[in-house]
Amino acid sequence: MAPDSSSHLERLLAEFSTLVQSDSLVGSAGEFLDEANSVVASIHDTGIVPVPLDPFKGAAAPEPEPDPDLFYTMFWRMFDRTPASMVQAFAIPVRQMLAKRIFRHCGKDVTFHHNVLFSKGSNISVGDNSLINRYVMLDDRSEVTIGSFVMVAAGATIETHVHPFDDFSVPIAQSGRGGLPVRVGDNCVIGYNAVLTAGVTIGYRCIVGANSVVTKDVPDYTVVGGVPAKKIGEYRPESDYRQPSPEVNKEER
Repeated sequence: MAPDSSSHLERLLAEFSTLVQSDSLVGSAGEFLDEANSVVASIHDTGIVPVPLDPFKGAAAPEPEPDPDLFYTMFWRMFDRTPASMVQAFAIPVRQMLAKRIFRHCGKDVTFHHNVLFSKGSNISVGDNSLINRYVMLDDRSEVTIGSFVMVAAGATIETHVHPFDDFSVPIAQSGRGGLPVRVGDNCVIGYNAVLTAGVTIGYRCIVGANSVVTKDVPDYTVVGGVPAKKIGEYRPESDYRQPSPEVNKEER
């Protein structure tokens, strides 16, 4: 951003604090919002996004360096808050172009619906013909790899970071972060509101049920569901219908 961008933000925040504490925001809200929009204008003009301190690393953490590549991530988020983002014939190609610029890899004919969120983008790889539905969260602090012909349903979350909790000398919230990659194989379905936790691998042609929380690796051709997710069935090449797992049969008997 411009050299004085940091002081500009500090001044706006100080003004807002005064308006709120003095109960003067009424009558001044429109003027303040107009000036706040100048922050967005500065991002558009310079391509650099200001980055806050990481609250999970404690007060001693160094201030992060501005990352010019964050502009494209921020633009994606801003675009998704415009009416144009609802016109799928226009919005899906826009997101495809942005993904090819932002992600580590974006294959052919990938569909991104509105309000897909990601941390950086540069740690994400998506194969051909996959679909990432609305309100999906891809936490790519570590690597997120999604294969080809994968369907990720609305509201699903893929997490790659964890918070250490075994150091009793510091609060958990200031113990930093750890990261483990998540991989989703080809031909998978990740159900509505499902969560994949850090470090898991989903095999080939797997189905993760809606609202499930996956904490362990899922083998090829496996159907899992529940919290935590457990094997509830299989899809095998010799059959086009789900075959119940032995564990399910045993429980039914």
